[in-house]
Amino acid sequence: MTRAAARGFVALVVGGVCLVSQGPGLAQQTEAPAELRSLLEGTWELVEWHVDGEVLRPPEAGGRWVNHDGVVVATFHRETAAGFESFIGYGTYEMDASHWSYTYDRIETASGPSAGEAAVTVRPGGEPRRFTIARDGDAVVLEGTNDRREYADGYFSYLPNGTLLRKYRKVEE
Repeated sequence: MTRAAARGFVALVVGGVCLVSQGPGLAQQTEAPAELRSLLEGTWELVEWHVDGEVLRPPEAGGRWVNHDGVVVATFHRETAAGFESFIGYGTYEMDASHWSYTYDRIETASGPSAGEAAVTVRPGGEPRRFTIARDGDAVVLEGTNDRREYADGYFSYLPNGTLLRKYRKVEE
């Protein structure tokens, strides 16, 4: 997959997700306090990807984590001497004062020795991922099964099994 094709696909996915977000079924969004929504909703830009003892940063790695109006979009990629990996997923999320969950409707991954030689796999999103919302000082922490996400000081950290994998910075809108 060429970079131009990948960018075109991302634009298509984001555009389609925007259309989906206009649909019904988002009533549960109103149950979450506005202050909590302001911390968890938005767009985050990938700033670090921890892999094999290295910390990758743009341009070796890049991506976005997006939560807006009940729609979730994740896209991230990395390219190193060891190879290329890319992920795009989109779906929906729900939250109230004590829980947050999301489900991907579609996931597309690509991997290979380089972006040009990557094999693409497409699959349905699967089961919802559910989290309990907690506070740790000024941080909002989402705790799920073998999954922790921390939102603090304008950053979102993804910690599967308690180990930092990716860190994102909130994009001011």
